[in-house]
Amino acid sequence: MKPDGEAPSTPSRGQTEISRSSTEREEGEEEVPTLHYSFLSESQLLRTRQLMFAYHAGRHIPRLREPLSLYAIATSGPQLAPRWPIECEVIKEQIHHIEWSPREAEKLSQPSQQEEEMPECAGEHSRTVVFCIDGARKGSYFTCSRVGGRRGLLHLATVGANTKDGNSLIFESRFESGNLQKAIRVGAYEYELTLRTDLYTDKHTQWYYFRVRNTRAGVTYRFTIVNLMKASSLYSQGLKPLLYSEQEAAQRQVGWYRVGQQIRYYKNGLSQEGRSLYSLTWSFQFPHGNDTCYFAHSYPYTYTHLQRYLAAIASDPVQSQYCKVRVLCRSLAGNIVHILTITSPPRSHKNSPAKKAVVVTARVHPGETNSSWVMAGFLEHLLGSSDDARLLRDMFIFKVVPMLNPDGVITGNYRCSLTGRDLNRNYRTILRDTFPCVWHTRNMVQR
Repeated sequence: MKPDGEAPSTPSRGQTEISRSSTEREEGEEEVPTLHYSFLSESQLLRTRQLMFAYHAGRHIPRLREPLSLYAIATSGPQLAPRWPIECEVIKEQIHHIEWSPREAEKLSQPSQQEEEMPECAGEHSRTVVFCIDGARKGSYFTCSRVGGRRGLLHLATVGANTKDGNSLIFESRFESGNLQKAIRVGAYEYELTLRTDLYTDKHTQWYYFRVRNTRAGVTYRFTIVNLMKASSLYSQGLKPLLYSEQEAAQRQVGWYRVGQQIRYYKNGLSQEGRSLYSLTWSFQFPHGNDTCYFAHSYPYTYTHLQRYLAAIASDPVQSQYCKVRVLCRSLAGNIVHILTITSPPRSHKNSPAKKAVVVTARVHPGETNSSWVMAGFLEHLLGSSDDARLLRDMFIFKVVPMLNPDGVITGNYRCSLTGRDLNRNYRTILRDTFPCVWHTRNMVQR
């Protein structure tokens, strides 16, 4: 019983009162009409534009419309700077390379017919260390990150260099995707190089990317990397290291190209943690004197490069109509992991057929930069104006994660993330905060 004078309660806005049968209805109560729902009239019944229906196999399948600007990537203004572990020193110079396509196919190195003596690993005894930075420090672990890495002034990396000798090369690798831990001068134009292992591990050395200055033209140099860990390599089958010359780029618009003679990949007799080590050695000549040059294992493709590419897509008035650039998650260091949704927009919201999804990912291993260039070619075709591209967009929804391991790419790792683990072996993980990139990718596929 309600107190005298109190009005009978009524359903609040947005609620629906359930009609009762005639036997339950009190005397004098008006009959409430029963609502019969039909998919044929959903356009009149729905009061929201967020719910859509796709027609597939004779059934109407409800789905939510994608938010227009949720986690969208900014198309103007400065890019987000990469975040580094606080142990990493980073130079402030911005590294940029031009892109170009060689007119001729790259030539393989030809094995020499003569037996040649392999360079011996002399170490630091009676030698000159011309470049040295902190190693990966096995046993430590990632704690936090910041833009620019370690606070404070950079340490002098040319430890012990003979400043009276103006012929010594000046090495540097403390930039995005760079990897070189130490350089020892063992001869007038000969250097022994040591790569940094993946951060927080004592293994995975294959990727190298470093800069040299104070070059001399017309003389033959020899570089020997002494701590590689793979028993076999394509360097034994004709692969050459890559060289980039800033003077060649400025004067002739020539980008990365392969160089090297007397290229050898061999077991060098050294070991680390019970594992045998291997050396890669090659000789070459710089194209110009007093030049700034770079060497790399494969064509570099950095996280900053990806951000520029995605910003161009998002700001393109045509491509942005069928390619939405969003944020999948943030990596362990707080860098954005991007996801692209590519499909033709529906011509009509009524009876639009359901599309199958295609998931494509790349760069789970940071040192495999060729996967990023393959991904760039894939996106260039899929976002193009060809009949094949339009047909693919009409038939499928493509979910593309172009860089699964941005932290490893930024720091110059070869295989691991900042957990010191291979993400390709952790797709079944339940540790979302430890492996956010693969956890969110798997969750997206399951949805």
